[in-house]
Amino acid sequence: MKLIIGLGNPGAEYERTRHNFGFIVVDRLSVEWKIPLTKEGDFFIYGEGLFSEKPVVLVKPLTYMNRSGIALTHWFDRVEVHPDSVLVIHDDLDLPEGHVRMKKGGGHGGHRGLMSIIEVTGKSDFSRVRIGTGRPPGRERDREAIVEWLLNPLKDQELKKLENAFCKAQACIEDFVLYGIDKAMEKCNRRKVSNLC
Repeated sequence: MKLIIGLGNPGAEYERTRHNFGFIVVDRLSVEWKIPLTKEGDFFIYGEGLFSEKPVVLVKPLTYMNRSGIALTHWFDRVEVHPDSVLVIHDDLDLPEGHVRMKKGGGHGGHRGLMSIIEVTGKSDFSRVRIGTGRPPGRERDREAIVEWLLNPLKDQELKKLENAFCKAQACIEDFVLYGIDKAMEKCNRRKVSNLC
């Protein structure tokens, strides 16, 4: 079974924000793979189903980003956590906006959601799909500007420009389910974003 986790913040005010790229992609997978996120657990919602005859679970924590680990302890206790079984999708300030990369294991890089998962569960071997948000132009190190950049709702035209990035993330995740992290990472990290939708 492959466990696919999207990170984000619950609530309508966060739905269209850069910090919710993980949620946006899991919602997309839910529709494309016909796996509705209708089941509820302690601090999370999820859906179970098949992609290309492979069993998958899609999960969205219902805690805020910096408490993601609390929502995921159930799944990390249930699933053997290693790079080929668990994939976390998250936004990344240090990638240019719209760039998508896969990574096998590692630290949290300052990301509050990853930090919470690693601290609470003690696990860091899971794979990741990183979707770049970039940083606020001219205020790249200004903490207040960064918070606004991540949490302010995106306009329709901004989301439309990111559509190819979400398509690429989906393609990378599908390769992960079908072939495992090594082959998926090789393909994903050299695949161009354009013309995927």
